[in-house]
Amino acid sequence: MPLLDPLSSTTSCLASAGLIPAVLGASFRPTALLSIVLPSGPAALGAEVALADTVAQPGIIIAAAPTEADITADGLLKNDARYTLAMLDPDAPSAAQPTSSQFRHWVITGLAVPDDPAQPALQTAPAANAYRPPGPPKGSGIHRYTFVLFREPPGFALPEGASELDPSIEARRRWDAVEFGERNGLEMVGAAFYLVRSED
Repeated sequence: MPLLDPLSSTTSCLASAGLIPAVLGASFRPTALLSIVLPSGPAALGAEVALADTVAQPGIIIAAAPTEADITADGLLKNDARYTLAMLDPDAPSAAQPTSSQFRHWVITGLAVPDDPAQPALQTAPAANAYRPPGPPKGSGIHRYTFVLFREPPGFALPEGASELDPSIEARRRWDAVEFGERNGLEMVGAAFYLVRSED
């Protein structure tokens, strides 16, 4: 059996978890690797993590192949790509009854890859909304907390009045990652997720 490359493995894992197509769209294929770093270390793609380990805002590591726009006329690599990251819960309030599916936990724009790509991405703009840690309702089972990475066009900023700037619970419910990207001219390039089990 042939070995899968990391992007193909990511695609397979996202599809097996039902995130492709339900959250990321049927045609999504990642072109960047996204790693979520918790206090205990990197969360393996699709692994179950302890709720207590998700309280603090995680680190984000981005490994993206350069595009044509990243190469100067002299053939040198520019390091000025910026990314938007969204964290959501497609299983809100439960996978059995996801009436608030894609509950938006976090949106951050202007993420830059540092010179050392093994280090977490640098935040160059204020978060659109503060990190809201996972809080699966008691008895709601397993939740697939999903992180979606978008490549920004040059000079990108969320427009004034964007729903992502509203921190209210109601504005966070029934969010849509694909629609968000299309509405803002963002290219969806990566995704990752971990599982959190609710308390019984």
